[in-house]
Amino acid sequence: MLLSRAYDAIELSERWSCPRFVGFLNEHESLYLREHLPKRADVRFFGGYEGAVRVMLGASAGEEDFPVVPLEFTYRAEDDLRHRDFLGSLMALGINRDTLGDILTSPGRTVIFVREDIVPFILSQVTTIGRVGVRIGYADPSDLPEPDDVEERVFTLSSLRLDAFTAAAANLSRDKAARLIRSEMVMVNHVTETAVAAPLKEGATITIRKYGKYVLSAILGNSRKGKLRVSVKHFR
Repeated sequence: MLLSRAYDAIELSERWSCPRFVGFLNEHESLYLREHLPKRADVRFFGGYEGAVRVMLGASAGEEDFPVVPLEFTYRAEDDLRHRDFLGSLMALGINRDTLGDILTSPGRTVIFVREDIVPFILSQVTTIGRVGVRIGYADPSDLPEPDDVEERVFTLSSLRLDAFTAAAANLSRDKAARLIRSEMVMVNHVTETAVAAPLKEGATITIRKYGKYVLSAILGNSRKGKLRVSVKHFR
């Protein structure tokens, strides 16, 4: 169905000579479309800023055509609002997930990329996130907050096998990590992986249900004991 929607958008953009869009898409959906759609110069993915995780597919569209609007929510830094607080509050109002892009949280300030057609509803209806009062305005996409829910970590691994990484990330034994993988609780690059010995490469995204998302950002070399040291981003 997703692929059909993408082809429909491309066909309509050609027929009417105007941009058509699909999304926002999650990581798995955008990866699927990138792999299955023919490579075309007139099809692009964009989520409002360079490096966005949740993106729209645009057919016959430049970046300036995408109906993506960054909204800025400001509040007291001590209120410590997180990604889940914003997502839960907005979806409780009946807003669909596919109208919301990335949510970038920082102390006292959060920027959410939203589909243009829901902007009036958010501006008129949202005054609180959870029990916290917020002010909402338009954000400057060139001045985005640094997310405060990303932690840089260094793991020491016996190998780049998935079970070794999962054990280190989740602080589990290799046996328990293997059971987690076989139970379809682990994804590599947004696809469920059940092979405990699956090899990982630099840049891989590993999602462990109930533990978070990890990006293997760099292989740092060997420790004195001959084990691998890797730099990891943990999205909590």
